[in-house]
Amino acid sequence: MTTLLTGTIMLSLLHGLIPSHWLPVLALKERFGWQGSKTVRIASVAALAHSLSTFMLGVFLGLFSLSLAETLNSYTRWVIPSLLIAIGLYFIIQHHHHHHFHIAEKQKLEKAGATQVVTLLVFMMFLSPCLEIEAYFLMAGTYGWPMILAVGLLYTIVSVLGITFWVYLAQKGLHRFNWHRLEHNAGLVSGGILILTGIISFFIH
Repeated sequence: MTTLLTGTIMLSLLHGLIPSHWLPVLALKERFGWQGSKTVRIASVAALAHSLSTFMLGVFLGLFSLSLAETLNSYTRWVIPSLLIAIGLYFIIQHHHHHHFHIAEKQKLEKAGATQVVTLLVFMMFLSPCLEIEAYFLMAGTYGWPMILAVGLLYTIVSVLGITFWVYLAQKGLHRFNWHRLEHNAGLVSGGILILTGIISFFIH
């Protein structure tokens, strides 16, 4: 249980750092001349929409996992840890692909008018749930409803605060740094965390 919650926090913190989640907001701030406080509010709403879709998908996966865990002991002991490792390997192999907010989506936003941009931003973020964390919802399902909700709430709180905090800091000039290396290696780090969680779960459940 501790391993699951620790992994959730680590992935959520990494999630908040990924530049594609907050750099588009800064680009829109420059285009429309938003005040700092308005930019932070918009970032928090977009982050919440992104986290909400992730939470909804996660609850569905958690319930599916819960239904199996109640009848199959081997599912809890072997299948879930193996899935975590397999998913981690997948993200490592696919780390050069970004599964979130892409440049093309940012360009769509920049072409929209000021009255449309916030709605479009929130809609795009809602349609791009964080896939890495969904593996933890599967694992949470083996512990029951309280753990599914705990993972969901922990992920949502850390991610929303993280994305909003980075938008706040970026307005101080942080966005001038080259964040491509972090973006490029996010899959490697996420995959490594998932694999480590899976390995530990074989021995501690």
